[in-house]
Amino acid sequence: MRFIRPADAAKLFLQPRRKAGTSDAPPFPQAERIDLEFLDKKLVLWRAGAGPVVLMVHGWQGTAADMQPFVAPLLDAGLSVAAIDLPAHGASEGTTVSLNECVHAVRHVLEHVGAIHAVIAHSAGCPVIVEVLKTGCSAKAAVLISPLARYLDIALQFGMVAGLGRHGAMQMIGELRALGADVGALNAPEAAKSLDVPALIIHSDDDRTLSPTYGKEIADAWPDARFMQVHGLGHQKILEATHVVDAVTSFIVAPALGFPEHPKLDSHSGMTDRASQQVWGERAGGQ
Repeated sequence: MRFIRPADAAKLFLQPRRKAGTSDAPPFPQAERIDLEFLDKKLVLWRAGAGPVVLMVHGWQGTAADMQPFVAPLLDAGLSVAAIDLPAHGASEGTTVSLNECVHAVRHVLEHVGAIHAVIAHSAGCPVIVEVLKTGCSAKAAVLISPLARYLDIALQFGMVAGLGRHGAMQMIGELRALGADVGALNAPEAAKSLDVPALIIHSDDDRTLSPTYGKEIADAWPDARFMQVHGLGHQKILEATHVVDAVTSFIVAPALGFPEHPKLDSHSGMTDRASQQVWGERAGGQ
């Protein structure tokens, strides 16, 4: 690994790697593309259905297509979906973005969408949606899958993997702030303490990207949260697992149908003892 300066590491941290084969093709059947303007760039929203809205937010280096497994069950239940391609991801324009900017992008989408029924977020999209919920977005249900707990954690880990050491990583944090990325501002466990929306938080025991301890920590802080630990699904495959999709759909559909309580779900509090690996680590290590 060659030497990298904190300022260069900060810029690299804000550059998501687009998925191979990413195109402007609809991410799921029946998807209607809506181009919004956000900070002088195109922000793409995909919509389908005509019922109460479920907003879906993908993770770092992901796209709206990651959330495709949830679309058909939600539409079949009479709901509609709105899936965003975050800035610098998918069909949206841009080459750099912070999660702080993603918070503003989601708020911008909500101005267009209006009232929502529920939210589903994955990975780094989770602290984004928790911050949006904390600052006034109303929903009847929230689902977090394989969540990141704190933006600061992943930034520090990125700096360490990039070879900066602890001191250099802290310098990188300062450089990020100078670029408008306040990594200390997005703290999902802390923000969750003030939320009253029912939540379902799902994490796999073998997630090597973001430790399931993150999911458990957020669930413990959230006043009305259920923690569901699943097994052997890693960080991405969890989005495609039938029993996960069924659990998410049941949790979201219940309040839509006017049921007084969310369905009871088998949940577990177990955690893996494996250390968390960062979403951005592969990119940092390659420099």
